[in-house]
Amino acid sequence: MSDAYQSAYEREKKARFAAEKLLDEKTREVQSSIDMIQHQFNDLMQQKKESDYLLAVARLTQSDESLTQVVQKYTQESMQFLDARFSRYSFIKGGKIKLSNPIGLNERLVPLHSEAHKSIYNDHDRTTLKIRDLNQPDLLDICQQHGVDRVVLLPIKSFGKVTTVCELYLSSETEFKSNVIDQCQVAGYQISGMLERNANNKKLEESFSEIKSSHDKLKQAQAQLVQSEKMASLGQLAAGVAHEINNPIGFVMSNLGTLREYTDVMSDYFSLSCQLVASLDSEQAQKMKAIDEEQDLNFIFGDIGNIMNDCDEGLRRVKEIVSNLKSFARSDEEESTEFNLNLCIDNIIKVVWNELKYKVTLHKQFDEDLPLIKGHEGQIGQVVMNMLVNASQAMEEEGDIYISTEKQAKTIRLVIRDTAKGMPSSVIEKIFDPFFTTKGVSEGTGLGLSISYGIIESHGGSIKVDSREGEGTTFTIELPC
Repeated sequence: MSDAYQSAYEREKKARFAAEKLLDEKTREVQSSIDMIQHQFNDLMQQKKESDYLLAVARLTQSDESLTQVVQKYTQESMQFLDARFSRYSFIKGGKIKLSNPIGLNERLVPLHSEAHKSIYNDHDRTTLKIRDLNQPDLLDICQQHGVDRVVLLPIKSFGKVTTVCELYLSSETEFKSNVIDQCQVAGYQISGMLERNANNKKLEESFSEIKSSHDKLKQAQAQLVQSEKMASLGQLAAGVAHEINNPIGFVMSNLGTLREYTDVMSDYFSLSCQLVASLDSEQAQKMKAIDEEQDLNFIFGDIGNIMNDCDEGLRRVKEIVSNLKSFARSDEEESTEFNLNLCIDNIIKVVWNELKYKVTLHKQFDEDLPLIKGHEGQIGQVVMNMLVNASQAMEEEGDIYISTEKQAKTIRLVIRDTAKGMPSSVIEKIFDPFFTTKGVSEGTGLGLSISYGIIESHGGSIKVDSREGEGTTFTIELPC
């Protein structure tokens, strides 16, 4: 080999060696870049997986599903996130630990020892246990069949107490860092927050319900107080009016009776005078005959009788109004006694039967074991009478009245229901107001229900009304036993 050829060969060898060295360096750089990209890609995929998992759990906390469904889906999402083979969850009910059916496993899964559950329910922290360390051969057999060697226990807390534990059974091939399970723990905090929010919402709803109930009771008590004040004020007014009207009515009725007697005497005298005038032919007799023919004195005397009858009727109505006013003022209290409400109602029905029998079908349903009521039987009878007469007068055609009595815990309930035309709400608000009436001027004074309200109140009871237009009205009275 010539020197020139040898020299060229050496140069070529050095160049090839340098190229191979450069290629090797570039290959290592490319491989390093590939490894770095793969690592970054794996990290991104893991981050995406974590984000998808946390997002799925976050959606669960905003759903309207039941607590059981939320916990089950949280367990399923956690199982997929950790690539677990199967899972289940447990919860405390009635002081005992209850297990759900396995998720991802079609056969029965042996329960963990109570010590394992006791530990997680007390420690409040996630735990990873080796199946072989549990000393449960049956559980170990099932897990080995499915390639499972670990179980991750994730607690879900509510107000500082563990209420649910999720069991995730992992394959021996599954490898991950502890921070991956930390994500499951973070997701568990979201479920815990949902549980606490639901519990707080339930408490708020209960508090709102209690406040609303208290508000309704306060409104009812306020309405009763206003009604009581009305009764007290108008009672004093009624007592004064009744007293002032009663005296002039007395002497007017007395004078009217005397006037009727005088009229009877004058009528007899006129009759005899007519007979005498008819037998005479004097100038005075002729003038008397002319006056009689012109004025028709027979008609006048007959009309005087009719006028006095009308005056009697008018005074009787005024006297009845005064009597109602006196009852309203309760100035004529009768003696308090013990009486049977059923017998009291039966007696009142006999009194008002003439008012009812032509268009009312009466239905009675009495509790035969009612205890006696202490109070004023006549006043309670007046209340029943007002209710029955009002129901009858409210019926434009034939209808039904249902009256029932029933023993409650500490009260006796009396219900009077009719099938009349009912009342609008604007009328219901005023029916217990004194002098308020929907009847014609000649049909009522508007004191009946006011008096009834006062009577029931004075007996320590309550009276309520429920009415619907076109259907009828129901009065519910409760009296203390």
